[in-house]
Amino acid sequence: MKEEEMKKLSQFIVEDIKKERLIKNKKNSYEKTEYLLYKYPQLPEAMKLINEEIGTLEKENKKILKAPTKSKTLVLKENEGAYFYGDEILETRISELKQIVAKTKSYKRMVDKVLKKFKDDEYYPLIEWIYFKNKTYDDIANEFGWAIGTITKHKNRLLNEIKVYFFTDNFLNELGA
Repeated sequence: MKEEEMKKLSQFIVEDIKKERLIKNKKNSYEKTEYLLYKYPQLPEAMKLINEEIGTLEKENKKILKAPTKSKTLVLKENEGAYFYGDEILETRISELKQIVAKTKSYKRMVDKVLKKFKDDEYYPLIEWIYFKNKTYDDIANEFGWAIGTITKHKNRLLNEIKVYFFTDNFLNELGA
């Protein structure tokens, strides 16, 4: 088999694997921005649930019997169907969850700050209506009297401006910088 035929066959196989979703396609900065905006309204509820879980785990941690000395003995306690092996593992999980909350708060603050920069844009309502209210282009066209082409054009423009703030490293890589 010639080298050119092998390359074509390899490309065909890779594309087929991607279609079957056996290989994840890396999202570009535009797609990541869209995904972040779609999920943004869920962040406060997610943080609330994680904080509730932290509280539950901290209460559980107090109930776990502590080994009397600094031995390597792990205490096993069954509590409502959950098994905890010593306090160190539980404390690690609590710490991990606290880090997730801190990271989520940071992302939320950043999104808030970036979106604030664009609030004065005439077409900013597109962001809220599309990503936060899950409205269709037809709904938006009826509400604002804008053509579908205008909606598409300005949504894309806004996302291309916003993505630079959210995913600067991806954006720069896409530029080849």
